[in-house]
Amino acid sequence: MNWIKHKSRSLFFKIFLSFLAIIVLFGLFYMMIFQLFKTSLQKEIIDTSQRAVHDTAERFSNQFSRLQVLMFDIYNQSDLIGFHNQLRHQTGNEVNYLKAREVMLQMRSDIYNPLFFLEDTLIYLQEHDFVLSKSGSGDASYMFNRSYASPTYSYSFWSSYEDRLESFTLLPAETYRINNDLSEKKLMPFVYKQPDNRYEVIALIDIDKAAQSFFGDSNDRALAILDADGSVLYNWGSIRHEQLPLFQAGQEAVLQDGTYYFTETGSDGLTYVSAVPYSHVSSQLSRLTGGLLLIFCLSLGVAVAASYLFSRRLHKPVKQILTTVLNRAPFSSMPEPGSITEYDLIQNRIQELFREKEEIRDRMNKHKSVLTSYSYISQLKSINTDISEWEDFLSDDGSFIVVLYHIRFRMNPAYELPLQTDQAVRHMLEHIHLITAERYPGSHTFQIEKNEIISIFKREEAARLEELLADIRGMLNEERELFLVTIAVSSQVSHSSEFNQAYHQVKGLTAQAPLRDESQLVTKQRALPNTVNLSPSQEKGLLDALQSGSDSRSLQIIDQALETLQRKEAGIAQFRFFADSVASKILSYAEMAQIDKTSVQSLKQWSGRLAECHCLAEYSGVFRQLIEAACALIRKKKDTGEEPLIAMFMNIIHNQYADDLSLDYLSAKLNLSSAYLSVYIKEKTGLNFSDHLLGIRMNKAKELLACTDLTVNEISQRVGYLNITSFNRTFKKAVGMTPGAYRRQHVVQTHASG
Repeated sequence: MNWIKHKSRSLFFKIFLSFLAIIVLFGLFYMMIFQLFKTSLQKEIIDTSQRAVHDTAERFSNQFSRLQVLMFDIYNQSDLIGFHNQLRHQTGNEVNYLKAREVMLQMRSDIYNPLFFLEDTLIYLQEHDFVLSKSGSGDASYMFNRSYASPTYSYSFWSSYEDRLESFTLLPAETYRINNDLSEKKLMPFVYKQPDNRYEVIALIDIDKAAQSFFGDSNDRALAILDADGSVLYNWGSIRHEQLPLFQAGQEAVLQDGTYYFTETGSDGLTYVSAVPYSHVSSQLSRLTGGLLLIFCLSLGVAVAASYLFSRRLHKPVKQILTTVLNRAPFSSMPEPGSITEYDLIQNRIQELFREKEEIRDRMNKHKSVLTSYSYISQLKSINTDISEWEDFLSDDGSFIVVLYHIRFRMNPAYELPLQTDQAVRHMLEHIHLITAERYPGSHTFQIEKNEIISIFKREEAARLEELLADIRGMLNEERELFLVTIAVSSQVSHSSEFNQAYHQVKGLTAQAPLRDESQLVTKQRALPNTVNLSPSQEKGLLDALQSGSDSRSLQIIDQALETLQRKEAGIAQFRFFADSVASKILSYAEMAQIDKTSVQSLKQWSGRLAECHCLAEYSGVFRQLIEAACALIRKKKDTGEEPLIAMFMNIIHNQYADDLSLDYLSAKLNLSSAYLSVYIKEKTGLNFSDHLLGIRMNKAKELLACTDLTVNEISQRVGYLNITSFNRTFKKAVGMTPGAYRRQHVVQTHASG
């Protein structure tokens, strides 16, 4: 009990208890409000959904009634009856087709009425195989198979359509392809036919538009219309017949598999079922929850603000105490002892500190501290000021010369550096600085990159500069087992603002330096070989050697190419480019040979060591390790199947024949030269690249012409020809006839064989 009483007086306990009480209070308020409205709101949402399906059923029933009146009027038009009788009893010019025109004009005014939601109304004179529509009249086969084509309601369906006991019949909605184009629309046929007559009226209802108007456009609801037998006439949204639950007598709403189903039977005898996911109901409840959460957050904000003000009142005396202690001022005002333990403890401790302070002050007045005379600050002043002197140097007018020392550490494992590379560079920096400063006091030397040292010389100091650099080169050459240094000298720079230009000049000179096993001095640009790639014959030989797993032949080709570069005195950067290019080709072929990724990754580690090569022997040694490892993996993987390169080539052109394929694109994708790839494909397959591509495109074009209704223009684009004239010319040259003639010939052959 004493412990609890002691803790209850602490500042932490009081503030924590206050916050906890406020949070619990508002939390209980939030839960109470939520439970109060959740049940009633959910019931209201369900009732709203039920009313929605009821209204939808009523609207559809009224719509079908209006359509029945319209179809009855059309069916009993005197012009239609007279035209039908003329067709039955007269022939040729004796038939008055103006009567049919009057019938179509009357139909158009009704069809274009937006209240009927009609796509078209067809009058099918079955005895004469003749159809009237809003757009004209025509053969029934053409009308049902072309103008309004549907797999379900084809010409054969309507020609065999039997008389029904009912005068009006709703058929299930289906997707129609209208006017033989690519546009599609879901239509519901509504048929009116009298048993004793030989023509029928077919109203094609735009059922999606009607459903959107009567039911509403919502992504999270679905609607199904069922006939008296329970068959689905139309479904909109994700609802399916097999998902519909069984409704008991008088039951209007069912929750099944996380979805609410609502049913309503219309006056037309049809059943309307609406499906609303429970997530739709819960989303509306979540909006209420969001509102309550907002209220809770606002209340919490008020509580936090009140707690902040309360904490400020508690913190104010503490702040006064801390200010007195930090400023070492006399203690003027102290809070009176109160009900908080921490304030009492602080007050007692501060009184003790002030007593100790007075005692220490008395002792220090008698004895001077040795700290006041200790000159430790002088140790902080031993800083190299060469950079600041260099800034002064740049501010002076006058020309100067830039010398760059580019350091490349050797990878030979037989030698070990006595220092780390950064320490070795600093050691060289100090050594070069001493030599240059001794002979040319006005020069400046500093490190600009981790492996680069810069020396700056005034114009008047450049007279004997070559002799100095030769001495430095000789000194650095003594350590060539450890590192190689390329010393590059810029041309004379007239102003300090051109220092950046001079720096890039010497950087370029170091890249142009020949590959030698010694430190060297470069003072001017030189002519470099135009190309540093493998020749087509070498590239083919390397690929053949890799395919056969011959490491000796592969190494021979690479060594010959390296020796050629050495003989032509290619630059260091060119050697690096050549090495990276050849290594990339080796890795690409290893990947084409379907070597596992772990082994390919080990090869990449060897290829990465090429960046550490600085002489011909090192390049040759690393390539030997890379080639031997790659050939060993290829020999292990090699089998009698199809060559990987040809398989990849065939896969690309069979899958991308419609794209703008070219030999350059394939060579870049396969990491080979276009000249070599062309020769290789011809040698291995007997056909060149263009013949392969042409054959695939023409075979695909013939397939589309024979098996689809696509236009010639659409087919030409699908097989990679954007210009239809070019496609027609190419097709005729390859097949011997135009695309249209080929399609007609195929149709004739098909009918003949049938």
